[in-house]
Amino acid sequence: MTLEPVLHQPAELVVEAPDGTVTTYTPETLEALPTFRVTTKTPWRLEPADFDGVLLADLLKKHGLDQLPAVIVTAENDFMVEMPKETWEAAPFLIATRANGVPLTRRNRGPILFVVDAEDYERETVIRERHLVWMVNRIHAP
Repeated sequence: MTLEPVLHQPAELVVEAPDGTVTTYTPETLEALPTFRVTTKTPWRLEPADFDGVLLADLLKKHGLDQLPAVIVTAENDFMVEMPKETWEAAPFLIATRANGVPLTRRNRGPILFVVDAEDYERETVIRERHLVWMVNRIHAP
């Protein structure tokens, strides 16, 4: 038996504004925007790590998606979740591209990963594990 190698496309996040305008970001172009850091654990990472990235709320505002009642977030593997506005407003969601200063990879739930501080995740009733999307590649209106 011969196994075929898996060829991955370069990571990108496509954001579609309500007017249909499409903007594509790579991890590098996301990092050119104002970035933030949160030191936290995730449901899949028991030891705290320093996650760096842009705020989801900032990206949604930049593309006119912040006034919608919800957005759809899709991952590279076609996982899809509707994220209500009350969820992204409940706590700062980070669109992380790095952990401990190193670019995230598909092997460690990247290259683009939604992260929220563990204390917010545990406290907030509107944030669910399904909202912590990894391999994020698209955000758009429902």
